[in-house]
Amino acid sequence: MRHRFVRNLFKQILKATRLEKLSLILPFIVLIIDAEIFYYSLKRGEEIIIIFSSFVLLLSIFEIITVMKEITLYIGKTKRIEEIENKLIHVTKKIDEPNVKKIIEEFMKIYPEYSLQEVYPIACRIIDLLKKS
Repeated sequence: MRHRFVRNLFKQILKATRLEKLSLILPFIVLIIDAEIFYYSLKRGEEIIIIFSSFVLLLSIFEIITVMKEITLYIGKTKRIEEIENKLIHVTKKIDEPNVKKIIEEFMKIYPEYSLQEVYPIACRIIDLLKKS
């Protein structure tokens, strides 16, 4: 229960694309280097370097937080698209001679909480897949 946030975070990172994982690794590398510079400047007592390295350290932390939020948004959007796609396929199976208009009209009757902008491209993709098979 206490570590639910961390577990969900790791699950989302594992579902992320390679590019997103890479974009998350790089800020951690920069953070480690910045932390080393900050520690060195603290040890040597160089105030100017302490100020600049702490600023860069904060920027690295903000960058990590931003990348994590982007990954979370991407995973949420992907899950929503998969959910709509599964429901659209279910609706399509019920329709004789399906086309985009019929699918969308039937889908919107059953699931009015979705917007047409979300449903239309997915319906087009499903019709395209049906034509190919």
